[in-house]
Amino acid sequence: MFRRSVVATLGQGVRLFATSSVVRNTSVRAGVLLQRDPIITQQTSGFEAASDRYFEWLHYISAEKFPRDFFFKKGSSAEAKWMELEDMRASEWYFDKSSKPEFKSVKRAVVDEDAEAGDVDEVVSRTIEVQPRETEADKKGDVKSLERKLDRTLYLLVKDSDGKWELPAGTVAEDEVLLDAAKRSLKETCGGRMSVWMVGNGPVGHREAGANTAFFVKGHILAGQAVADGKLAQDFKWATREEVEAAVSSDYWQSVKGMFSSV
Repeated sequence: MFRRSVVATLGQGVRLFATSSVVRNTSVRAGVLLQRDPIITQQTSGFEAASDRYFEWLHYISAEKFPRDFFFKKGSSAEAKWMELEDMRASEWYFDKSSKPEFKSVKRAVVDEDAEAGDVDEVVSRTIEVQPRETEADKKGDVKSLERKLDRTLYLLVKDSDGKWELPAGTVAEDEVLLDAAKRSLKETCGGRMSVWMVGNGPVGHREAGANTAFFVKGHILAGQAVADGKLAQDFKWATREEVEAAVSSDYWQSVKGMFSSV
């Protein structure tokens, strides 16, 4: 009973604060910190990279021996292909090659001439084409593409009618809760072609500028793309934390930087 009363009281307090009839000569805005999470892991370097290689090496030398005789017919081309691939993997040692354990050494199989013809066409391992970490969007510098900076978090920025880059936000209407206002403002500013998941009902940060206060709700883009309406938003881009800092004004950044991830 006490918990319900507190929640109801706090809810009424937020509702009253977000209503223009209570606080005069002020404007309450609702915005969205919309982000695209990293798609690939970051490139490691230095001690972190050496540590990763070391644990991969430990995992390799401690792994159980693969039961080759159980999975492949002796003398078949499939066995020969697998042993060729294993020999390639075993040669990729990260530390002293002399420490390579004897039980991991690979001897090439002798292909039995009497093996079934079907064994020749067996596919042991499909070649996996590793794509480059740098995409075409990175090469072209396309800041509107979501296919850039795959190892970083990207945030949606819009350019308002005054030419300033900011997070998408709009004024909270009478009797409108913060979450609904944030969703509406995002749709009006960047169109309805995005599938967005809002993390919670409450804000993750706010910005005070004179009599105006903007509260930001965190969201994730799941599909689609932003489209600037040409009025509320002249343009848009997806930017990393460093790019956001360079694009917005210094005072704006100081008030919102705590919401941005360093990854």
